[in-house]
Amino acid sequence: MVRLKEAISAGWLCRELGLTLVGPDREIQSLCSLEALSEGGLSFLLPGHALPALTGGTMIGQSDACGIGVSLIASPSPRLDFIRAQYLLRERPGFLAPAEPPALHPAVVVGPGAVIENGVAIGEGTVIGANAVIRAGTRIGRHCEVKACAVIGDSGFGFERDAEKRPIRMIHLGGVRIGDFVEVGALTTVVRGALGDTILEDYVKVNDHVHIAHNCRIGRGTMIGACADLSGSLDVGENCWIAPNCSIRQKLVIGPDSTIGIGAVVVRDVPAGSKVYGNPAKPH
Repeated sequence: MVRLKEAISAGWLCRELGLTLVGPDREIQSLCSLEALSEGGLSFLLPGHALPALTGGTMIGQSDACGIGVSLIASPSPRLDFIRAQYLLRERPGFLAPAEPPALHPAVVVGPGAVIENGVAIGEGTVIGANAVIRAGTRIGRHCEVKACAVIGDSGFGFERDAEKRPIRMIHLGGVRIGDFVEVGALTTVVRGALGDTILEDYVKVNDHVHIAHNCRIGRGTMIGACADLSGSLDVGENCWIAPNCSIRQKLVIGPDSTIGIGAVVVRDVPAGSKVYGNPAKPH
């Protein structure tokens, strides 16, 4: 979630976007994920997705998506119009950026050339390697290691095409949460969430040259081999083994205690305890 410098009205935003408001003209104070939407928030609902139980706030969605207690900004292209809203709100009234300096436990070790931005918190005994970059909105737990030149919390690769087919970048406003006893390899990237957080739970071990995209959740004790590519919004269970050079499609569920074989291309959910190999990955 990211807060605005001052509240604006849903009606004003509708007029700026050229869209129609259905329901009360609520205040908008922050942008958030749909699951976190409450009074004062703004989010969006993709076509065909189920509407969760909501108690307030404003949502950009198709005209048939209005839920009880939620004001709807009716849009034929909700994700594109949410991105348009992001750019409008970044200009007026603007997003509140973290101003507090990094909160580092005295036992944290920071290597030469590392960049740690405002709004970062790092726990006891963690080591940040040379030239690593830790962006605002990142929380790292105790006794972790982030190796040289890793980048944690940068923006992800998320775009929507406009009416002229030009790709328009979604502004990623979430963060990264890393638990205790986690290792992140050299030259690895862990991307911030789009609106919520990308999460690495306790004891996750990530080798070098790995890419973990926005909104992923990597379960406790999972290990990821070198050069693996995990696309956005994956839900990876506990104690999995993801071998080197794997590619895993976005929005899949990898069940706990699963094994993804070396070089596998995963395009379907993987049930708990499964072993999958090949391209496309199949059970063995």
